[in-house]
Amino acid sequence: MITVKEKLAANRTVIGTFGKFSSPAAVEILGYLGFDFVILDMEHGTLDFHQVEQLIQAADAAGISTMVRVSGVAESPILRVLDAGSHGIQAPGVETPDMATQAMRAARYQPLGARGLSYSTRAAQYSIKDKNQHIADADTKQLVAVQIESKLGVENIEKIGKIKGIDVLFLGPADLSNSLGFPGQTNHPLVQEALKRICAVAQENGKVAGTFVANREQALRALEAGVRYLVYDNDVAFLVKGAKATLDEVRELLANKKEE
Repeated sequence: MITVKEKLAANRTVIGTFGKFSSPAAVEILGYLGFDFVILDMEHGTLDFHQVEQLIQAADAAGISTMVRVSGVAESPILRVLDAGSHGIQAPGVETPDMATQAMRAARYQPLGARGLSYSTRAAQYSIKDKNQHIADADTKQLVAVQIESKLGVENIEKIGKIKGIDVLFLGPADLSNSLGFPGQTNHPLVQEALKRICAVAQENGKVAGTFVANREQALRALEAGVRYLVYDNDVAFLVKGAKATLDEVRELLANKKEE
């Protein structure tokens, strides 16, 4: 499988979504539909480590790359999801260079990082994979993304952008709008200014800019700003929108029938 990091390295724009459901079938469906990646959500979701490992296995079978949004920048959760075979981590709430460095070091082997090394993990094919190849793949195939989603994070973006070992600078529009004092107003000019600023910093430092969008207008604006790591909504929203559209359609048919 070509991982999301490899696609980005080939200068491609990648399309993913957040995965909230614990069902392997939900992840498989996203893969069969053609999404480049899914972010398994351990921050705003109830997924545990065992479920995440099962979802990664399902994703591998369906040919979709996996990221995991962990709950912070702590070392242990990052290590565990990467050892389970995730193709990368997304660290939320990064506000300072120290926080960004902590997440990066937990995800990277030496010399850049301090990730614990074990060959008995799923990522190393339970010690079957060549040891040197495992270490090399961790560098070339595993992505490190940090979420910038507060006023302080945006203020520090130039410093965060210079840190080696970080691949994606990701703007979290909802939390940023909350931090700036207008919660939920993700189309606010200050949020859009922050997105442009992050895109500029990413380009200056050889990194990729990413963000979350929930509709076509937002997606177009993000792409025009320079985003190449595009996260479009989540699986829960897809179910709600699809189910509601179907229900509305059937109710309309019933209403028309009664009028006949």
